[in-house]
Amino acid sequence: MIRDNARGFTLVELAIVLVVIAFIMAAVLQGQKVYYNAKMNRIVEDMKGYRQYFLIYYQRWGMYPGDENDPNFPSGDTYEGNHNGLIDTSSETTNVWEDLSHALDVVRKGSPVRGGQYNFSSRDFGFGTRNYISVSNIFNKMAQAIDARHDDGAYDTGNVQSSAPYDGSDTLITLYWRL
Repeated sequence: MIRDNARGFTLVELAIVLVVIAFIMAAVLQGQKVYYNAKMNRIVEDMKGYRQYFLIYYQRWGMYPGDENDPNFPSGDTYEGNHNGLIDTSSETTNVWEDLSHALDVVRKGSPVRGGQYNFSSRDFGFGTRNYISVSNIFNKMAQAIDARHDDGAYDTGNVQSSAPYDGSDTLITLYWRL
């Protein structure tokens, strides 16, 4: 027995459902892009902010945090650097944060990328050894985008460099920003 009142979906109804699904997928993809860009912008702003504090410390007291060798400054300081103008020992690298915290109330934040950390040290940027701030465990493609926006886009030249060549992958690397 065949039912005359049996009815399926029309092509128009199916088309409307497909259009709605396409809009939802586009919104989700756009949301992921916005989230990725926000994470990248936070890294850049954090690094610029820490750079600012590093340079303010130098401007006020004539020595770099971590590298200072004044036993009376800043108050509560437990380490004296070699005062050579470079953050070039592991102790100086660690004590940059102590000096910034005691002198300027700077709080060290974690990176917005999982397991990432901000650090200060020095390296050869191709035109002499310079101090830098770095962020570890950053996606290769994110480091590449930051370098392209703020420097020359090459991993081994300029003021923004990375620990590995850019390949647009999700491989974790370290990004260095000269101070």
